[in-house]
Amino acid sequence: MVHLLDYISGQPPSYHRKKHYTIKETLGVGGFAEVKRATRKDDGREVAIKIIDKDRIRDHAQQLYRQNTLMTLKHPHIIELIEWFESKGHYYLVFELAAGGELFDHLVESPNCRFSEAEAREIVYALVDGIRYLHGRNIVHRDLKPENVLYRTPPGSHPEVGHDDCVISDFGLAAYVEPNGGRLYTIAGSAGYSAPEMYPPEGVINGQCQGKGYGLKADMWSLGVIAFCCLGGRFPYKKTDPVELADEARSTELYFPRSWDTVSETAKDFIRKLLTVDEHERYSADEAIEHPWLRAAVSRPPSPAAGARPAMLGLSDMTPHEYNLGATLSRQETVTTHAPLMEGAGLEKRTTLSAEMDKRAIV
Repeated sequence: MVHLLDYISGQPPSYHRKKHYTIKETLGVGGFAEVKRATRKDDGREVAIKIIDKDRIRDHAQQLYRQNTLMTLKHPHIIELIEWFESKGHYYLVFELAAGGELFDHLVESPNCRFSEAEAREIVYALVDGIRYLHGRNIVHRDLKPENVLYRTPPGSHPEVGHDDCVISDFGLAAYVEPNGGRLYTIAGSAGYSAPEMYPPEGVINGQCQGKGYGLKADMWSLGVIAFCCLGGRFPYKKTDPVELADEARSTELYFPRSWDTVSETAKDFIRKLLTVDEHERYSADEAIEHPWLRAAVSRPPSPAAGARPAMLGLSDMTPHEYNLGATLSRQETVTTHAPLMEGAGLEKRTTLSAEMDKRAIV
């Protein structure tokens, strides 16, 4: 329904939805969007509204496809897009409010920048469970990192809230992968977390990886890096430049320093299964969820609350002078140079949605 005043002022039909929210303080600002806290007037629900400048969007049809696709994703560990509307100059994306902080911040604030094994297992189970849901729909995230994992409430803040009460967010690089072995070639992701097949020996030309490309299992490598960081407090490899990291991963064996002596061999085996350079040998999400390390997760089956926060296990201090320690944890910026759409990075046109979805009208 088009409201008369909106029609007269040239506002889009959905603009009237903005009146249903009281928009409050700014939660974050980026080059292409800002996020504000808001309250829905109908029921008082606290939400986060991402406001995207239309002038920074190159392909508005893809933006609409993206938003409508995100609204179909319903999973305890995927950020919920409740609705979206638009004005003449902006898109407004209404998300559930996940105000408990980033996984990255909680990790670097933990003793020695690492979690107990029990805590790490709950986090990794939640992430694998969410990625399994995405991969079941042939969607690859392509930018998994601790900065893009948000907690609904700070872990440990309530007795019933565990480390698994987190959601995967920021789908600005997500892409549809054609079933039965579809491949992507556009470079996308963040340094330190990108799979080596994205930077093959054949090289990268104009933002396109040469060789055989990459698929859904690129996310599994990223999850392996996250698991390593959660348990070890450092990156698994010395290099963080994506090209150098890919070369290092192909030429060196994954190393667990002495500070990992208290970490179980089952956890190490799980990480090895994900940080496998040959993606054909790398675990899929379906395989990872059934690994013995994750089968012991308190949060099975998936749930927004996993029970009381596990006590710290008293892991030993890091040994700063060990020979093969990886790089220290730091924020990693999303690659934007060759990913030209929303927020400086977006879906490749040929892989945004399936052919069937591309044919559907956006209402």
